[in-house]
Amino acid sequence: MNVAATRVDERLIHGQVMASWSKRLRLTRIVVVDDQIAKDDFMKAVLSMSAPAGMQIDILSARDAAAAVKEDEDPARTMLLFKKILAALETARELKGGPSEMAELNLGNLGSVPGRVQVAKNIFLSEEERTQIRELQELGVNVFLQMLYTDPKVPIEDVL
Repeated sequence: MNVAATRVDERLIHGQVMASWSKRLRLTRIVVVDDQIAKDDFMKAVLSMSAPAGMQIDILSARDAAAAVKEDEDPARTMLLFKKILAALETARELKGGPSEMAELNLGNLGSVPGRVQVAKNIFLSEEERTQIRELQELGVNVFLQMLYTDPKVPIEDVL
């Protein structure tokens, strides 16, 4: 799989991903990685219908996404799009030690919910998510914040 970007954004497929990131990165495929959504036929249909014509959408569990990254030889420029940091961590664990290790993770939007504290304009994190980010870093993943591609990358260490 030709992974051009990895991003956590709870909104998943929406205007920013479709209009901004997909054009900038010349994406033709988005793989949504979420264990719950991968089992929900209704949500899979909704997400697939929200993509513009010509954009391939796959919805996979973290384990299946890691297997696809390892085995899929499709040259399509692809974004791995995670709803949760945990799914990114699980995928990174599965890829560790192979030729397709996850190199970086863009935190794009994690909203305000009970148990989360605001660390940046559109990023709220729980203690558990902070631990997951630290584990991602221990796996060698460069974690940063970047809402739009025109925004500067902010290292996660600057906000934790």
